[in-house]
Amino acid sequence: MDKEEKEYYDISSQSALPFLESNKKVLKEIFKILEKKFHLKAYSDQRLIDLGSGNGAVIIYCSLNYNIKSIGIEINSNLVKETERRIQKLKLQKKSLRKSLEKINLIRGDLFKVSLERFDFIYIFSLPTIQKYLNHVFITAKNNTIFISYKYPLKNFPFLKEVQVLKTKINKKKVLTFFYQKF
Repeated sequence: MDKEEKEYYDISSQSALPFLESNKKVLKEIFKILEKKFHLKAYSDQRLIDLGSGNGAVIIYCSLNYNIKSIGIEINSNLVKETERRIQKLKLQKKSLRKSLEKINLIRGDLFKVSLERFDFIYIFSLPTIQKYLNHVFITAKNNTIFISYKYPLKNFPFLKEVQVLKTKINKKKVLTFFYQKF
């Protein structure tokens, strides 16, 4: 793919999947559930991937609070650079955070082309109109993988079973997060 084609692909991908940040309060609740119900363990060999990691909020939170391998895949080069700056700023602010932040792997790439077989937890915040294109990606996840879908349910994936719904109020509005297990 030449440079012009790549730029067109990047722009069209970004318009199909715009950056929307996960709320920090909800993120804290999500990780409490992952720990209590789905056995997320700090300092373990478990792995989390954020499909469309945006500014890195999820992978940074995971790395700092659980010290596990946290991978973000993001196509928008500006958001990748923003995440890299946030990580560097944290490393400079507190040298004690460096080891945790080293567990982050940020990939500039297309979430539609990733394989998920190595991950225990898969985080996604995608619009329902895009989800129909994710079947071939989701199918690569190993059995018992936990999918976390912020705000929107994952529908029409026969190999995913909804196992929990988190209801959180943000500014008097209900925010839902859906947890699925692959079988």
